[in-house]
Amino acid sequence: KDVLMTAISVFRCLIACQLKGINIKLTPSAIKMLLKRTSHVRGELKTKMRSLTRSFFGFRSSESREVIRQNCDLAESLKEGLSFIFKDWTTKTGIYKTELLQDGINVMWFANRSDEGIIYNKYFNPMPIKVIALVLTAVS
Repeated sequence: KDVLMTAISVFRCLIACQLKGINIKLTPSAIKMLLKRTSHVRGELKTKMRSLTRSFFGFRSSESREVIRQNCDLAESLKEGLSFIFKDWTTKTGIYKTELLQDGINVMWFANRSDEGIIYNKYFNPMPIKVIALVLTAVS
């Protein structure tokens, strides 16, 4: 599984570079740097989205069996029919217009002037579908 994930990450990098007209030579150190950054971004996004998701949907912290059951039920209801991607997740209206999506993108790539979204703004305008998919995957 790890080998497959490594191959996918390297392939995606090569495709992205090719689309941007960048000729890159993949050396062992370049691959190591790429994989380290890919893993870091995924981990950082998951951490940030966990906090945002908790407060956005009202998950509670507790060791109580009742609260844990309520959290599990809420998580299952949000996953069912991908309700979490809607602005109004109870009526399933406003697909991809949830504030959670915008908040996640803002916190991850636009929180301060040294973030990637500010420095490399041309790659975020319009917002790439892959970025939206990555954020929604972190929520799920």
